[in-house]
Amino acid sequence: MKNPLFLIAALRRRPLLAWTLFFYIPVSLVAAVSIIGAQRYTQKLNAELANGQHTVAVAGCITAFGEQISKSILLIEKSVHDKTSPGKSVYELQVAADRLDQTVNAFNDGSEVVAPDGVRFMVDSVTDEKALAVLQEMNVIWVGIKTRADAVVLTSGPKKQNSEGIPFTESALSEASSFVASQQTRLSEQALAFSRRLEQLANDRVKALETPRTALIGVAVISLLLLPGAFFINRVRGARNAAASLAAELGASQTKLEAQSQALSIAKAETDRIMETVQEGLLLIDARGIIGDYHSRELTSILRQEQLAGRSLLGILERLLSEKMFRTTKDYIDLLFDAGRKEKAVLKVNPLTDIEVNFPNPSGGFINRYLGFSFRRIVENGAVSRVFVAVRDITTQIELEKKLRDSEQHKDRQLDILLGIVHVAPDELEAFITLVETELDTINDTLRAEHLVAAGGQGEALRERLQTVFRCVHNLKGNAAVLKLTTFQKAADLFETKLNELLSRPVLTGDDFLSVVVAQAGLRVDLGDLKELRGKLVGLRQPVGAPDASAQPASAIASPAVQIGAGLRQLVADAARDLDKATTVTIDEYALHTVAVDRPALVRDVLIQLARNSLAHSVEPAPLRLAGGKPAVATLSVRSLPRSADGLVGIAFRDDGRGLDLEAIRTRAESAGLLAPGSSHAPADIARCIFAPGFSTAAAVGAHSGRGMGMDIVKSKVVDEAGGVIEVHSTPGQFCEFHLYFPSASAA
Repeated sequence: MKNPLFLIAALRRRPLLAWTLFFYIPVSLVAAVSIIGAQRYTQKLNAELANGQHTVAVAGCITAFGEQISKSILLIEKSVHDKTSPGKSVYELQVAADRLDQTVNAFNDGSEVVAPDGVRFMVDSVTDEKALAVLQEMNVIWVGIKTRADAVVLTSGPKKQNSEGIPFTESALSEASSFVASQQTRLSEQALAFSRRLEQLANDRVKALETPRTALIGVAVISLLLLPGAFFINRVRGARNAAASLAAELGASQTKLEAQSQALSIAKAETDRIMETVQEGLLLIDARGIIGDYHSRELTSILRQEQLAGRSLLGILERLLSEKMFRTTKDYIDLLFDAGRKEKAVLKVNPLTDIEVNFPNPSGGFINRYLGFSFRRIVENGAVSRVFVAVRDITTQIELEKKLRDSEQHKDRQLDILLGIVHVAPDELEAFITLVETELDTINDTLRAEHLVAAGGQGEALRERLQTVFRCVHNLKGNAAVLKLTTFQKAADLFETKLNELLSRPVLTGDDFLSVVVAQAGLRVDLGDLKELRGKLVGLRQPVGAPDASAQPASAIASPAVQIGAGLRQLVADAARDLDKATTVTIDEYALHTVAVDRPALVRDVLIQLARNSLAHSVEPAPLRLAGGKPAVATLSVRSLPRSADGLVGIAFRDDGRGLDLEAIRTRAESAGLLAPGSSHAPADIARCIFAPGFSTAAAVGAHSGRGMGMDIVKSKVVDEAGGVIEVHSTPGQFCEFHLYFPSASAA
């Protein structure tokens, strides 16, 4: 073993080693041990805090589950009182009861539960005397609530095989609801006291851990302060020795800096050339949105602005974007500078990938362009200092994509039309085309600018023109449904939706008709496609050398009456299937021939609307018919009527349904202002209201009812157009029959 004096002499020659062995290492060990101890106490403290928070949160859920049980039983009681289905209320009651039962049992016995934030953790059984006393009181209350909840679930839930559920009565539910409501208040009070006691216990455990942790932190801080103090003293001593060598190094550093400055100048010149020639707008913005000193020359061309450096990018965009889009852009730029957000996630929600902007046009108006923005963050010291922005003018790309989409949609629509007409007979298709042309011409004449100007400021005059358009569209829709031309049926239905929205407005102006003109133009485009496809289809159907259809004998071509009857049968079959109402049709084709010989289109339109009206409002579902002593299958019939005294020929359209609901018609007519409320009205006056434009007793708009235009079309066609007469005969619960009289062909 070496002499201790020798070791002391060696350490004096090497002061750094002496300081390290006798000061730095011991003090560092004390600091390390203190820090490790403090960290362990911190971990225990955090775990205790988290466990306490979760435990208190779970205890707080007892009140929420109890309130859900009370609410669900009230909803079930209401559904029983209203004789409606309880819906999800039974399921929600069972779930709340199970969750509350699991929570109470967890505190009783100790088990795993799920906190409100979704974290699973183990709850220890309650041992504290005060908390245990409250828990026992909650158990007593919960047993009473659970008994009622389980009984409600048993009686109102889906019945399993061999189940012996108690009959489900409103009085039983009322008792259960009253009991649970009263006990819920007690349960809430006990749950609150239980939560507070658990919170107090958690705070006591936390305080017990904070004292040793604070002491260890103090030791660590003192030790760490001693280390740099001693180190600083030694550094001052070494600094004097290093000063001489530093002066020598300064000369070498100056030479190196001059070389680096020259390299930077070359790099800047190359960057400037790149920024002048790149085809994108490149720039940097700071957290305030201010554009940096350097940007690409193309940026001034894209944004049509000069001297962009130092200006606010948001200020420039505010004049180009809509108010809503500008707010979105401002929020997104703030999000880009939020270092706490992952860049990949932020870039995914970029709202500026393709935005529409409007530049002022020197000649007047605006220039519409589309711009695409992309962003990249520049992070320094954990913070986003700048954002790199690249801007491209993508107008040409967007316009090409739009043209491609429009072309594809047009082709898809043409295909739908083609698939719809392949099964339609040529003469029926020709009649439909004629009908569409006629109705569109009527709409066009109704919407002529001079007519709208003449009616300007006259709301009722504009409303009458809308009603005329509505009748034309509704008639077109009915005929499209007969031929199963779904493209025209859907287009007409959308058209009707727009018209219905306009009619519901309290005030109308000529500008409101713009959407009607656009919808009419869309129908004309479809009509043009239909004509084009009709010509191509005729060429495919007529092989070379085949005889001309015009040369066929008259007997080979179906008469108008036969065509009307066939179309009516098809319409009834389709509508009855949609409405789940079994229905048959009996038609006297001779009677149809008598009235339709010189007006086939008019008679067809009227019968279509009458059939749709009967199926929607009069014909009952099969179960109701059987309950009323009727056959399950309803019958619609068309028969002839004797010639009237003034020489009119007529047909009768009858259904054996529930007939006219005069009370419902009266109520609806009074609310619509057609009848004076509270006055007595003759049945004929009430029945006459069904022919008013827009009148319907349907609760909601559907494919076959709710628009209120079907009977208006019947009246318009029979009375206004043909000069005929309509009679309505109805016996509630038995039938509804319309007598339609027309001037004979000879009289016409």
